[in-house]
Amino acid sequence: MMSDQQTTARVDWRIYPAAALVGAFAGLVGAAFHALLDQADQSRDLLRTVLESAPVPGWLVLMGLGALVLSAALWLVRRFAPETAGSGIQEVEAILAGARALRWQRVLPVKFVAGVLAVGSGLVLGREGPTVHMGAALGQLATERLRLDQRQGRSLIAAGAAAGLAAAFNAPLAAIVFVTEELREHFEFSFAALQSVILACCLAVVVSGWLLGQGPSLPMAPVETAPLSALPLFLVLGVLIGALGVLFNALLLGSVRRFRALREGHAFLTTSALGMALGALLWFAPDAMGGGEGLVESLLRGHQGALFLLMLLAVRVLTTVGSYGAGLPGGIFAPLLALGTIGGAAFHHLVTWLAPGLGLSPEIFAVAAMGALFAATVRAPLTGIILVIELTGANALVLPIILTCLSATFTAEGLGGRPIYSLLLAQGDHPPPSPHRPERRVLAAGLILIALLGLERLTVSAPGITPATPLAGTTSEDRSVPSGAVTPASSPVPLVQDQPRFAIQLLTVYSDAGLTTFAQQHGLFGQVRTLKGRHRGKDWYALLLGDYPTQAEAEAALAALPAGLRRLKPLVRPLSAGTRLLPVQTPPEPGDGSRF
Repeated sequence: MMSDQQTTARVDWRIYPAAALVGAFAGLVGAAFHALLDQADQSRDLLRTVLESAPVPGWLVLMGLGALVLSAALWLVRRFAPETAGSGIQEVEAILAGARALRWQRVLPVKFVAGVLAVGSGLVLGREGPTVHMGAALGQLATERLRLDQRQGRSLIAAGAAAGLAAAFNAPLAAIVFVTEELREHFEFSFAALQSVILACCLAVVVSGWLLGQGPSLPMAPVETAPLSALPLFLVLGVLIGALGVLFNALLLGSVRRFRALREGHAFLTTSALGMALGALLWFAPDAMGGGEGLVESLLRGHQGALFLLMLLAVRVLTTVGSYGAGLPGGIFAPLLALGTIGGAAFHHLVTWLAPGLGLSPEIFAVAAMGALFAATVRAPLTGIILVIELTGANALVLPIILTCLSATFTAEGLGGRPIYSLLLAQGDHPPPSPHRPERRVLAAGLILIALLGLERLTVSAPGITPATPLAGTTSEDRSVPSGAVTPASSPVPLVQDQPRFAIQLLTVYSDAGLTTFAQQHGLFGQVRTLKGRHRGKDWYALLLGDYPTQAEAEAALAALPAGLRRLKPLVRPLSAGTRLLPVQTPPEPGDGSRF
């Protein structure tokens, strides 16, 4: 509750235009950061495709690049701004509490550049941590330039942090609630402070939406809400997710503690080893790496086997704690959302096995678990509920999400868990453990890598879907599409759809220059077409394979794709009547001067 002194104190009206400017610049910085990470993600996929036909092993090249990029990011952090390591949210909490200073001149460039290197490399990190920290730095910049007092300066720092979160996920309401819920111990609840936060969040979303586009970041198809009789299942799901949240926090804290104990030289050695493991995983098991937003979208649209989901959950937990523990800029929001989605999809298999007559879709459990793991880990249930709804647009699932988050937070509290950012903040206040040698950890990382490569040899199958070819062990013969998997070449996707149909979307790029080469390498001429569209101010091209009258047939064909194509994370795309497609033209013969 606001005190009388706070409500009657004179307000310096400069704070409001300052908050608007901080929000606008936070949206600009967040949009640029987001765009660079999207470009890095596409570049990784393109590089992997190019290296498939390279004379040297592709995984070896990626291992070398991974070690180089992560070492460069670690050098930037340790040389110029050690406070930019990790998420930055706990750093903002310490700044608002007056325990630390905010050096915006160093935080802004180092967090941006090292964050692009670390998150863009494919580590299991999110973009929201860096944008929150950079937004807070913009608030400090405005405070110094306007010479505002300490109280108003804290308000602008909080407003900038909230604006950074809003820009990262296009979720202004969740960002506002996050400041009042997570930062409640250090946030001054005055009229001016709260209005500044709201104003900054709105401007950040306006600017980032103008640059990147509006709408939910992880949209999902409309689903029917769960019947009241099924609501107890979400309480059970919350218990399981709450226990997972406590385990995750313990593993993450242990990873941070162990990496901090490394000597300077050993830290770079371990980070190089981590980069090599990253490169190998990006080649053999790409689903195990990355922030997880693409993985969440694919899980919300498809059905995976229970064993695969459980293995993927274990793998992603290990890669997340390993990525964050390295002390590179990056958040944990996005990885948490991915872990929750995997856990919810796996829980759906249990429900289907125990009560097949319910007929609940996996998306319901995936979305509910997404918010629950965030709530159990961060201990911010309101933020988790609102964030998931804003991310997915799943307004019909409000009640299941609330019940799952409530059960998860009660479970985490009962098991003695503490909020992750409180743990990380306390960890940073303690001196690092005595230095020790990293050989055992490097060996452990190697054993985990071997286990992950074994994971990718699992055959994934779902009810009614043909088992897929293992991803590892692809041969040159696998690059051509089997006759039973897609429509024959005589029946490609038509150029103009006369009725609703379905096709397999292999990839989406912002330039059609490489589509011809890709089709030639995989023997897909006559079977693929491109769909041109525009998203967030840029043209894009989707490469479509096959022509199917029903979604079930398209999903069966997708499951039977060879390893070289399944590594691209394809999905089934509906095509409405009247959709106009473009042909992928055959390259000219040698000596032919025609263009293609």
